[in-house]
Amino acid sequence: MERTNDQKFCSESDILDNALVIIAVLGEKGQVLSWNHAAETITGYIQQEVIGHSSVWKKLYPDDGYRKIVTQKIDGILKTKIFFENLETTIRTRSGESRIILWNTKRILDGGPPRSIAVGIDVTNEREAMAFRESIIENAYVLLAVLDPKGKIKIWNKAAEMITGYSHHEVVGRRDIWKKLYPDAEYRRDITHKISRIISKCNYFENFETTIHTKNGEQRILSWNTRQIGSGDIYYEIAIGRDITEQRRAEEALIAYMTEMAMRLKQPVGIVSNALLESAQLMKEGLLNHDEIIVVFESQARNAAQIEANIQEFQKAIVGKNRSIPEAYKKFLEG
Repeated sequence: MERTNDQKFCSESDILDNALVIIAVLGEKGQVLSWNHAAETITGYIQQEVIGHSSVWKKLYPDDGYRKIVTQKIDGILKTKIFFENLETTIRTRSGESRIILWNTKRILDGGPPRSIAVGIDVTNEREAMAFRESIIENAYVLLAVLDPKGKIKIWNKAAEMITGYSHHEVVGRRDIWKKLYPDAEYRRDITHKISRIISKCNYFENFETTIHTKNGEQRILSWNTRQIGSGDIYYEIAIGRDITEQRRAEEALIAYMTEMAMRLKQPVGIVSNALLESAQLMKEGLLNHDEIIVVFESQARNAAQIEANIQEFQKAIVGKNRSIPEAYKKFLEG
């Protein structure tokens, strides 16, 4: 059954009204000839306020400076072609909310008066989500690198720049950063062999420690974790490197402290222990009187106090020398 023109018009109107994007038909001077339901929902301005004039654009772009920039962009595009694609602008809705709109236009060539159709996709949520992800990537306190299937760096965040000394511009699009971070060929081969062995079993590795050389020649210890992302035939590797240099230095300092303290305590503690054992034996044999026993106890108490003072002095020296010792350990050592 053939549809009438009125039925066709109703069908087209329904499509325009129910679309989830702004669809506006504009006259030659920018006046609005059609304004769909999504345009009302997104902007807050209803058809009765918009149809027949062009004042809605001043409302959507209330800032004169920004409106001028947008107008200049559009004029510049239209000088070379009669439409524009994916023009991103920020509108101000009736309620004062900002929304990011991706605009596409097309001229209507049907023999009638000059008209254009403008399609605006609200990408606010997508842009905010993207900005949030980028913020996490850039502000994460770990080196984060994304590698394409050919091993080229696609993402190199701020922490990666700070830890390695190599900037985003020196790294992205290249894959020679690893030779710079691991300049010793033998060490690099050893790491590559270990990584290959791990990945052959489980396609990723966790808490894999290596020592890199930064751009200024400093050595840093990183703990690496990797994951593979993607679909189909295209996969990317995410490499996350946590700088554990200070942690390892703190652990080394504590080990050195424990070793040195054990050596320092062995002799004086042994002297006190032997003196007390000898005194106890003399007491059993009745060879020490009351006053002599008191002298022995007081003497060894002074020795024990001196040992304690030496320990405290050494603890403070360790804390002062090793700033990287975690706060909890510092409190223990200073206590």
